[in-house]
Amino acid sequence: MITRSLHWRLLAGAMAAILLALAVAWLFMTLLFERHLERRLQAEMTRDGLRLVAGLVIERDGAPRIERPPVDSRLETPAGGYYWEITAAGGTLRSRSLWDADLRRPVPTTANWRMQRVDGPYGQPVALLERRIELADHAAPVLIQLAQDSAPLLSARAEFGRELAIFLGLLWLVLSAAAWLQVQLGLRPLGRVR
Repeated sequence: MITRSLHWRLLAGAMAAILLALAVAWLFMTLLFERHLERRLQAEMTRDGLRLVAGLVIERDGAPRIERPPVDSRLETPAGGYYWEITAAGGTLRSRSLWDADLRRPVPTTANWRMQRVDGPYGQPVALLERRIELADHAAPVLIQLAQDSAPLLSARAEFGRELAIFLGLLWLVLSAAAWLQVQLGLRPLGRVR
């Protein structure tokens, strides 16, 4: 009787400890995956932002003009999920995807690329990358902004979380079976003593 009670207590403790460890692993792996996605998104948007800066021309009246805009079908489709906007002293220039909307005006930014999550132009949450640049021949700074819909990132994170949860659930079953075997073998001598 005592051996059986000890058997189930050891087994329940091992299963609970394994479950807790796998739950913590799931949480941190999901967060790491999300950060990886955000870094890739920021790298992609920074690359397009640098293309915008490279093709930027400020006219005599201070109006911005782009010689070579980034090429992406989402930028050509109204409400396509990917947007850019350039704000200069003489006016604003924006991607076709913004149509008649605009990106929010932020608090003054630094000279480095900065990414944040905000509400987008069409009500969807977006990742907004922005930078204020100063051109040598113009006194007024120019604000470069790019925004991308966050829904695909959230969807990818949710899918990864589900698949990881299934895998870790199966791993919990395997490790629980190993714990059961270990408890069985470890308590076998106590059965003979009894």
